[in-house]
Amino acid sequence: MVIGIDIDKVISDFDEGVLKECFLEDKKKRNRGIVNKDADGVPEMFDWSREEIDEFYNNNMERIAKNLKVRRNCKKYMDKMLEDGHRLILISHRAYPHYVEPFKTTTDWLKSKNINYTKLVLSKTPEKVEECKNYKVDLMFDDRVVKCKIMRENGINCYLVITRYNWRLKGNLPYVTSWKNIYEVVSKYAKNS
Repeated sequence: MVIGIDIDKVISDFDEGVLKECFLEDKKKRNRGIVNKDADGVPEMFDWSREEIDEFYNNNMERIAKNLKVRRNCKKYMDKMLEDGHRLILISHRAYPHYVEPFKTTTDWLKSKNINYTKLVLSKTPEKVEECKNYKVDLMFDDRVVKCKIMRENGINCYLVITRYNWRLKGNLPYVTSWKNIYEVVSKYAKNS
């Protein structure tokens, strides 16, 4: 089977890395800390304007991405899926202006974390529909509720990967809560295919 996997918040522990940086940035701004703990994104938890959030990402994301940690059990279960004969297509919308060298930054990080995969694809759009169709993805795993809904509306069997910020917004989307859970869904789907 062909398994599509987003990178940020699915493979990388994006929220933890960005939260630390947001606290540092907030001290330079108004130093109010978190004002909206129920926001669906880390910078949105602070009292920053949309322009300030965009500026933060544009000026810092590539540097932050180089130092992100890997989510718990990610490597273990990705390796198991590869051993089981699945193809792992990493599909991410890392793009300018947040990244100057998105492909190099991403491949260097994956190599530094010893993450094994079949192919890395940088999506032209955040929705990733075209890439999922082009690579005949059987199952896609992504953390963005809106993107999962768009993919499902376009015939892509997408599961929402639950994070500490998106779980309240999941609605009736099929979802997974851990890498073990991802592996179980993939194994069950493969068995029934």
